[in-house]
Amino acid sequence: MAEDRETQGARDHGRSLAMGLAAGLALWGLVFLAGLSPFGASLENMALDAAYALRSRGDRPPGLLVVAVDEPSFQAIGLPWPWPRRLHAKLLTRLHAAGARLVVLDMVFAEPSGPPGNADDAALAGALGDAGPVVLAMALDTADDPAFARQILVPPLPLFRDKAAGAGLAVLTPDRDGAIRRFATRHAGLPTLAGAALRLLAKDGAVPDAKGLIDFPGPARTIDTVSYADVIDPDRPLPAEHIRDRVVVVGRSLAASAAPLGQADTFATPLSRVTGQPTPGPEIQAAILYTMLRGAPGREIPLAAMLGFGGCLLPVAGAVLFRLRPVPAAASALGLAAGLLALSAGLFVWRFVWAPPMLLAGGLTLAGAAATLYRGLEERREKRFLARAFSRYLAPQVVRDLINRPELLELGGREAEVTVFFSDLAGFTSFSETLSPKELIGLLNAWFTPATDIILRSGGTLDKFIGDAIMAFWGAPLADPAHAAKALGAALALRDALASLSRDFADRGLPVLDARMGLHAGPAVVGNVGSRERFDYTVLGDTVNLASRLESLNKYYGTRILATEAVVAAAGPGFVCREVDRVRVKGRERAVTVFEPLGRAGEPGAAFAATFEAARRLYAARRFEDALAGFLAADAARPPQGDPPSRVFAVRCREHLLSPPPPDWDGVFAPTGK
Repeated sequence: MAEDRETQGARDHGRSLAMGLAAGLALWGLVFLAGLSPFGASLENMALDAAYALRSRGDRPPGLLVVAVDEPSFQAIGLPWPWPRRLHAKLLTRLHAAGARLVVLDMVFAEPSGPPGNADDAALAGALGDAGPVVLAMALDTADDPAFARQILVPPLPLFRDKAAGAGLAVLTPDRDGAIRRFATRHAGLPTLAGAALRLLAKDGAVPDAKGLIDFPGPARTIDTVSYADVIDPDRPLPAEHIRDRVVVVGRSLAASAAPLGQADTFATPLSRVTGQPTPGPEIQAAILYTMLRGAPGREIPLAAMLGFGGCLLPVAGAVLFRLRPVPAAASALGLAAGLLALSAGLFVWRFVWAPPMLLAGGLTLAGAAATLYRGLEERREKRFLARAFSRYLAPQVVRDLINRPELLELGGREAEVTVFFSDLAGFTSFSETLSPKELIGLLNAWFTPATDIILRSGGTLDKFIGDAIMAFWGAPLADPAHAAKALGAALALRDALASLSRDFADRGLPVLDARMGLHAGPAVVGNVGSRERFDYTVLGDTVNLASRLESLNKYYGTRILATEAVVAAAGPGFVCREVDRVRVKGRERAVTVFEPLGRAGEPGAAFAATFEAARRLYAARRFEDALAGFLAADAARPPQGDPPSRVFAVRCREHLLSPPPPDWDGVFAPTGK
C-alpha cells in the first residue's frame, strides 16, 4: 500500500507539474498577445511613468535656462504671434551680454517677415552674427501628393542659417498615448535641435548619435525658467549669475487653453500623471540636453526580450506554484510579481535602465490565481478522501483537524511515536457457544459501542475489530505528545464501562463480560495498508507485537490491564500504577517491566500499591519467606476476591523456598506461549 501511495503521489506530482507547465505556457501566450496590443504598451507606459515619479529628484540643473514665450510675455508685449524679429534680436543681444554659453532658438524662421532687406530680418541676422553660438530650429512638413505623402525639410532662411552656429530639427516624437518619454539626436538622417546643440558643446564638434529615455529632472518648471518679456525689458536688469555659462533654450510655453489655434507647445510627460500639468516643448528640449550632459540616455530592455524571458519564467513559475497549497501559491505569486516590479523600479531609479515588468507581473499574478484555484479544488478532493478514509477510525473532531492540517499526515507509511492498545474478552469462546448468532452479535455490539466512543473521545484511532478483540492506538495520524496518558485513561474508562455493562448483563441473565487489555508505547510504522481498492489505516511493528503479548499475559497474572514501563513513564504522575513483574516475552531478549494501572491519581489504590511493591522488593532480594508474608498480606488487603498477582508471587516464593534459584537468578519471568 505504501508503494501504491508513493505511486499515487508521483502521479499527483506529475499531474500538478503538467498542469503548471500548461497553465504557464497558456499565460505566456496571453501575455505575448497583450504585448503586441496597444493595451500592453499602455500598461507598460503606466509602470514607466510610476518609475519616473520615483526617480524624479526635483533638483534644478545649474547649467540650463529656459526663456519662455508665455502668457505674461504676450500681455507685456501686446502683439500677436509671430512677433517682430527685432525683439528676438534684442533677446539674443541681452543673453550674449549676460554671458550665455549657447542659445537654442526653438523657433523656425523659414520665410521673410517682410520685403527683402526689411529691418526686422536684418536685425535678427545681425544679432545671430554677434551674439555668440546660436542654434536655430528646422521643421519637417508633410506634403500631400496624389501619388504619395512625402516629408519636406523646412530650414531657416539662408540669411539666418549662414549666421547661426547650427540648426536642428525641432521634433519631439510622442508615444501612442501622446506623452514624450524618448528622444534621438538624429531624425531622418539630420541632427535634431538637441543634437545640433550638443555638437557645439562637444569638444570634437561631432553630433552624438544617441537615443533613449529622457532623464526628466522633475515636472514642468523644474528647470530654471524666465519670461521672454523680462529678458528684453530694458528696465529690468538681468542678473548675470542666472545666465552666465548656461545653455539657454528659447521657445513658446503656452498652455493649450491660452494659446492661439495651433500655437500651443506643451506635451504630456511621464510626470504629468503625477502633477496633471503638461511640460512646455522648450523645457523638454532642455531636459534632453540635461540627459546627455549628465552622461547618457536611459536604456530599455526591449519588450520582446522581456516577453522571451517570460516564455521561460511563466512555465517554471506555473510548475512551482501548482505544487503549493492555495495560500502559499497566492502569496508566492504576489511576492514574485511584487519582486519583479521592485526590481524593475530599482533598476530604473538607480541605473536608469527600464525593464518593462507589468505584463510579466500580470502573468505571474494570473499564474498564482490559477494555481490557487487548482490547488483549492485538489484540496477539496483530498479532504473528501481523508474524510472517507478516516471517519471509520477517528472521532469527528480529529477528522476535522486532520482535514484542516493534512500536512501532518504522511499517507503510505511513516514512523511515529504511538501507544498501542489491545483488548480481548475473557472466556469469549466458551460463552459464545451458549448464545445464538443474533444474541452473540448483540452482545458484542453492546460492548463495542461504548468502547468505540471511549477510544474516539480520548483521541485514539480505532484500528480494527478482530472477533471479540479491539485494536486501537494513540499518537497517529496526528502527533500527540500525550498519547500515553490518553491511552491509559481510556483503558481505565473501558474497565469501568465494562464493569457497568456486566452488571446490566447479569441482571438480564446474560453472560458477564470481562476484558483483558495490554498497552505499550514506542515507535511504530503507521499508514494505509491493503490493496488500492480496499485498505485500512493501521500500525505495524514490534510495539504492536508487545502490546498484544501483554494483553495475553493478563491471563497468567489474573489482571485486567497491563502496561509497559514505557507507557507508565510517558503517561506521567496522573495515574496510580503498581509494578507487577519483569518479563522476558518470546522474541525479545531484553526484559520488560510490566505495570498494572489501578486508577487515576487521588483514587484508592496507592496504599495497596505500596504494600505490593514492598513485597516485590523483598522478592527481588531473594528474601522469599519475608516476601511470602508480604504477598499474603497484599492478597488479604483486597477482599473479597483477593489479589491474583499477589497469589502468583506467593506460589513462586514457596517454590523458591523449596528449591532456591541459582546464584545468577535475576527475577525475570519468561512465560511460555505467546
